[in-house]
Amino acid sequence: MKQSTIISKDRRYLIELTHRNADPGVWIVRRWKRFLGFRRRLSSDWFNDEKQALLFANRMKQRYGGR
Repeated sequence: MKQSTIISKDRRYLIELTHRNADPGVWIVRRWKRFLGFRRRLSSDWFNDEKQALLFANRMKQRYGGR
């Protein structure tokens, strides 16, 4: 089962942390750009543990001014 957590939801950007139970060693941080109801993936960064992924996602949140 896939678990996704929205780290930041801004008018222009969406930052999401994804983890799949089937593959416990993979954490993915994705940044999406929103425009006219569509989403385009700008980056996808893969990590081995939750702590690293969450730290990176929070840094990305600060960089792109999310809530």
